[in-house]
Amino acid sequence: MRGSDPDATLIYMARMLEAGEDPLFIARRIVICAAEDVGLANPEALVVANAAMQAVHQVGMPEARIILSEAAIYVATSKKSNASYLAINKA
Repeated sequence: MRGSDPDATLIYMARMLEAGEDPLFIARRIVICAAEDVGLANPEALVVANAAMQAVHQVGMPEARIILSEAAIYVATSKKSNASYLAINKA
């Protein structure tokens, strides 16, 4: 997601799911990326990621993979700004 490449994002996410990674762990990473990497460039990314994490929790697999892919693509294709991350670290 950090590289803004949705194809690469989905390839790695699919590999994680195929390997048995917990879908909630993946959702958590999407939320973190939305906050750290997208940040104020698109604040809606955090809302989308958080909604996806809640939906993954409620729905479960195998359908959760669709929810995860939507959120991951949204975050990957969003503009990035780590200004908030840098600011809190500096503070």
